[in-house]
Amino acid sequence: MIETFPIKVTTTGSAGSAAGSADSDPINGILRAIRVDYHASAPATTDLTVTELNSLGRTLLTKTDTATDDIVYPTVEADDAAFAAITDTVWPICIDGRVRVSVAQSNALAPAVTVWVQVER
Repeated sequence: MIETFPIKVTTTGSAGSAAGSADSDPINGILRAIRVDYHASAPATTDLTVTELNSLGRTLLTKTDTATDDIVYPTVEADDAAFAAITDTVWPICIDGRVRVSVAQSNALAPAVTVWVQVER
């Protein structure tokens, strides 16, 4: 089953330096996609970071100096037992917990960015 979790981030502050963050409801599953939709007035200086709020604390997505809508399909590089990268091998990301979306260097907008996290359960 595929489930999608919307996360809307409202930013406050001065134009070009407004910031904000928002957390998802608990998410459990295999990450399949992250869709990013910026407000039409978001400046090209906008920075976005999507991170896990569990014990791993991984960064799932970083977009710097952009306000271009996008869909990404994150994976992680596979490692062997000695923590050496396995060439040309990636694995899906499993999420277990909340996800935080942080926005910086934007304008004061509501919402400045809407992110949809899509997982397979």
